[in-house]
Amino acid sequence: MATIFISYRRSDSPQACRVHDWLTRRFGRDAVFMDVSAIPVAMDYVDCITDAIADSRIMFVLIGRDWAARIQSAGDPVRSEIEIAMRHEVPLLPVLIGNTPMPEADDMPASISTLAFQNAVSVGVAHDFDTHMQSLLPTVESILGTMARHSATTADPDIVFNACSAIIAFLEQQYRSEESAVGWNVNWKVTGTADFQQRSVTVTLFLHRARRLGEVLDLHFIVSFWGHAAINEHRLAGWVMHQFERMPVIPDEYLVVGRQSVDCDLKIRRSDEDPRHIWQMITDEPLRLSLAYVATITPRSRPGSG
Repeated sequence: MATIFISYRRSDSPQACRVHDWLTRRFGRDAVFMDVSAIPVAMDYVDCITDAIADSRIMFVLIGRDWAARIQSAGDPVRSEIEIAMRHEVPLLPVLIGNTPMPEADDMPASISTLAFQNAVSVGVAHDFDTHMQSLLPTVESILGTMARHSATTADPDIVFNACSAIIAFLEQQYRSEESAVGWNVNWKVTGTADFQQRSVTVTLFLHRARRLGEVLDLHFIVSFWGHAAINEHRLAGWVMHQFERMPVIPDEYLVVGRQSVDCDLKIRRSDEDPRHIWQMITDEPLRLSLAYVATITPRSRPGSG
């Protein structure tokens, strides 16, 4: 049976599904129990829930805005789940959804009032969701006695190099294939700190930061433009911006390594970082017109996989 049980109210289903999906990607589908996805057809609901809780090693208690509304009722299923977990001494992890405050002990029936004194964590409903869930991993891993699975994005040790190469290859191919391309003979390069001297019309990609957040890997880079005149740099900068806005997801064929494709999506978005500051940190060369971007590598979900 599953080792992580998710207790939640139907009104919190969207967030519960996100938590379920996040946990299954890290610990496997068989390790996480959520009633709508785990109870077989024609099985007795109460018996199945009771057995699943008894066999669990941790219970996520998702607490949303309406969580306490029915908790005093003896027939409340959420209350019953927590009572069963306490009888079987299953560790409880209260997870507060968004800005929901932790209910007071007086707001709960005596049978589960000790839940109010458990250390609770908050999980955001927007962009901070992954950050909050990632902070839970050490706690969950220590209780389960097992480590979360490695991210698919870092399973390939060459993923960073391959992603940068894919981005510059995509730009080069698009430039060569479009009839409306600027028309100059342009070199396209992934560069390091020793390469900040170009003698011809060149577009360079420099990776200055890599950051993993859960399953996602963010690559922060700048694209710089080297030309003999301002028109070279200005028109190429405009062309690159146009390409990334028109096609923000790099096509799969550019991420093929040897004969094997990488089962990830590579999406480009603009960065809020000032490319001038990045330039000053990495080279003493005179400033070149540069654009800052983030490439996000996200593993694809596969049917039936955790």
